[in-house]
Amino acid sequence: MMIIIIRTAVLYFAIIAAVRFMGKRQVSDLQNSELVVTMLLSDIASMAAQNTSQPLLYGVVPMTVLVASEVLLSAAMFSSVKIRRLVCGQPIVVVSNGKADKFELRRLRMSEEDLNEQLRQLEVFSLNDVKLAIVETNGKLSVMKKESGSS
Repeated sequence: MMIIIIRTAVLYFAIIAAVRFMGKRQVSDLQNSELVVTMLLSDIASMAAQNTSQPLLYGVVPMTVLVASEVLLSAAMFSSVKIRRLVCGQPIVVVSNGKADKFELRRLRMSEEDLNEQLRQLEVFSLNDVKLAIVETNGKLSVMKKESGSS
C-alpha cells in the first residue's frame, strides 16, 4: 500500500511540474493541444500509479515525451503563423453590423441562443448594438459595440 502512495505522490508532483513547465495557470488558458496533453498526462499518471508491476519510469517517460512535444509544438506555433492556424484555428467573425452570420455559427456548432447568451454576459442585449463579434481561438467571444447614435 505504501508503494502506491509514494508512486501517486511522485506522479502528482510530476504532473504539477509538467503543467507549470507548459506555462499555463488555468484550464481556460489552454489551447486544444495543451488540453489534450493535460488529459493524456492524467491518464498516463493514473495507469502508472495503479500498475505497481511496472517501473515508475514507464509512466514518467511518456509524460516527459508529451510535455516535450507540447513545448516544441508551442515553439513552432510561436514562430509560424501557418502552424498556429493549423493547430489552433483562427478567429471567426460571427456578427457584423448587427447581423449574425448563420453559416459561421453553424460551422462553429453555435446556436443563435448561445450567441445571445454570450452577448448578454458581455452586457450586450441586442444584436443591433453589435458592430463586430468574433469567436476567438480559445472559444471566447470578443465584441465591438456600435457607437452611440449610429445605426
